[in-house]
Amino acid sequence: LSLHDALPISSASMVDFPPAAPAELVSGSGSGYSDMTNWAPGICFPLAPTPDYANSQVYGPGGDHYPSTSATNHGSQCDGANYAYPWHDTFCEARSWTNPVCKSGSGHQGQDIRPTTCKKDAYWAVAAEDGVITQVGSYTVAVTGNASPHRIFRYLHMQSSSVLVKVGDHVARGQKLGLVSNNFGVSNGVQQYTTIHLHFEVRVAQAETMADGTQLAANAFVPPYIALIDAYRRKLAGDCPTVN
Repeated sequence: LSLHDALPISSASMVDFPPAAPAELVSGSGSGYSDMTNWAPGICFPLAPTPDYANSQVYGPGGDHYPSTSATNHGSQCDGANYAYPWHDTFCEARSWTNPVCKSGSGHQGQDIRPTTCKKDAYWAVAAEDGVITQVGSYTVAVTGNASPHRIFRYLHMQSSSVLVKVGDHVARGQKLGLVSNNFGVSNGVQQYTTIHLHFEVRVAQAETMADGTQLAANAFVPPYIALIDAYRRKLAGDCPTVN
């Protein structure tokens, strides 16, 4: 299945950029997945402005698996390689979290996206759909879409003091939620940090069955990469202006 076979897009989405194929993870970073469904068609790209760079936070420069877990120098997260195309899928990267969509049964549960430059607290994460805020944590925000099938979109690593929404708020597609940062919450009273990026998740709101018959429970994670490629093409063509 080719990338374009997997990605039927409208004429408004024809502005192109070079993404690697869905489930084509960075070499050595995991076994990927086989489902090529667009689980969230028509969403707004969750970052403003462009360009943005979907790629690995763990297996790229500055990540603790780059160039190997035993390396004494993992490089800089601001390395130009992290702020250049092509995009790379990160759903199902080798991690310890249970994820039934992954071929290995475990793996990364979302897509990591770096903002335009290696600068924290400068770029807005925005709502993917019209919806309601259903969770706000120390470094997380979740939006549940109004429209069926009520996809759940979760955003990680925003600067907590910049978050503009609270649980129960209704938000519009493209509305500002908070600033992308390196916030990884607090553990045992100590602030934790990650690289500067947005971790973006898509979840199902109720039990669903994948094309291959795999049963997904409510709140299961599904691959966002195909939806994000389509959303980004539309964003480059002028879709989804940011809403204050």
